[in-house]
Amino acid sequence: MKNKPVLIYKDNEAMSVAAAHFFVVSCKKSIIKKGYFSVALSGAATPHRFHQLLAQEEFSRNICWEKVFIFFSDERYVPHTNTQSNYFMAKESLLDKIKIPVANVFPVPTHNIPKKDAAGYEKQIINFFKDKNPRFDFLMLGIGANGHTASLFPGSAALKEKKSLIVATTNPETNQDRITFSYSLINRAHQIILLASGNGKAPIIAEAINGKKKKKEIPVHGIQPKKGSLLCMLDEEAARLLTPII
Repeated sequence: MKNKPVLIYKDNEAMSVAAAHFFVVSCKKSIIKKGYFSVALSGAATPHRFHQLLAQEEFSRNICWEKVFIFFSDERYVPHTNTQSNYFMAKESLLDKIKIPVANVFPVPTHNIPKKDAAGYEKQIINFFKDKNPRFDFLMLGIGANGHTASLFPGSAALKEKKSLIVATTNPETNQDRITFSYSLINRAHQIILLASGNGKAPIIAEAINGKKKKKEIPVHGIQPKKGSLLCMLDEEAARLLTPII
């Protein structure tokens, strides 16, 4: 995370608007270049407004949804109808409001057992890209107060995974099963966007940008794109402990 570009906005609304514009531009470039745009969305509260904005006419009119393919960087192991589901949040705030083909959306399966569904999702991704080393065009991430990103938690065995693209894991604070992208898949992405907002995120953002702890303690430190780019988009509250604020 160190020495990566950081953009700071007045508040969550301004940050979300900027992220939506960035999404549209990235989408246009990708479709012009290769005919489609592959996306991995994240869950939790921070990207909710971003999703809502993409569904609005101002943004949606500039997105060829027929050529956009949506995956999810992690998921809670609950039914897709559960309000805790990242897919449910995306469906309610974005997918139900846009004209995207059903076949273009790839929810994380949560109907078998975590390890089997993780393996199944990995197979789906490989089949989609027709490549055992897939690279998403646009990958959205958030960050938890403990430094986790996607569902890569401090001290988890998933942090050491080097072969699998998708991993079954557990949130140690809630003991809830999760399925998540591994570092090996995340760090192949062409563009990674990390969104963070609110005063509560300020301490971990300061550590993520300027800290020196190991990734086993602060998993977001393991986000190091191999050939792509990482951009951190923050509101002023989340950025308040960064020195200097630029």
